[in-house]
Amino acid sequence: MGRKAHCRQHILQSGLEVLSAKGYNGTGVKEIVERAGVPKGSFYNHFDSKESFVIEALQMAAAQSLADARQLLQDNTKPPVERLIAFFSQQYQLMREQSFCGGCLVGNISLEMAGENDNLRATTNAIFEQYIGLLAEVIASAQQPAPNAQHTDPKALAEFIHCAWEGTLMRLKTSRERQPFDIFIQQIQQLLAD
Repeated sequence: MGRKAHCRQHILQSGLEVLSAKGYNGTGVKEIVERAGVPKGSFYNHFDSKESFVIEALQMAAAQSLADARQLLQDNTKPPVERLIAFFSQQYQLMREQSFCGGCLVGNISLEMAGENDNLRATTNAIFEQYIGLLAEVIASAQQPAPNAQHTDPKALAEFIHCAWEGTLMRLKTSRERQPFDIFIQQIQQLLAD
């Protein structure tokens, strides 16, 4: 990686930390460059605007998160429902380690900005679609053992589960208790029971 690419990556990573902690409106270019330890001009050498930075930062964070999700969700050595539960359990554990303050960066930015900024709305929606696609694959695998059974469309069920998960994250933030997670997992098990 060249020096210019390294600087860009450093600014992205540093800014992502600020963005995760403060959200879109609480994050300014000043905070990003201070965290990165670079002059303000360096930011504008790499990014046209704060918006373009945030879009790229979201895509970078999502790429890593989706790679981790694929590793768990596409592990065919485990039954599909077990993979789903492992995936959401891992997400719950991360949330717990952050004292229920972090959550899903994409979801947080979506809640904060989707009504105000079409580019951020489109970016977060595209990222969510990738997660939903992964969930749909696992759900389709979970439904295969009973070929004559009536099943909900895997994509529709994945959309529902994803929406329920984002709501669970909000409840975890407000209750700071495990109960919303346990209810979420129980409902997945019931939805996908053989």
